[in-house]
Amino acid sequence: MTNYKDWHYYKLKGRLEKAQSWEKDFLETERQIAISDQVTQALGKEAPITYFLTNLLNFPILCLTFIKKGLIYQSYKKCKKEIELIQEEIKKYE
Repeated sequence: MTNYKDWHYYKLKGRLEKAQSWEKDFLETERQIAISDQVTQALGKEAPITYFLTNLLNFPILCLTFIKKGLIYQSYKKCKKEIELIQEEIKKYE
């Protein structure tokens, strides 16, 4: 029985590391996307007509991007909850 706990414990530790790595990468990617959005808005102020026409033509893509961001944020929340639960499970072994 002890070997099972050890095996399960190390599996949990590995999964925790992967989840924390994914969370870190997600946050870094979101920062980069925020910077890109700021640049796009700054360029929109320089050429408002072109910016408006581009957004009008890309409206379906912008809608899908908005939905995708919502789904990805849901995955982020799930990952955070998973990290909390795994940490609680690991505390039981320590």
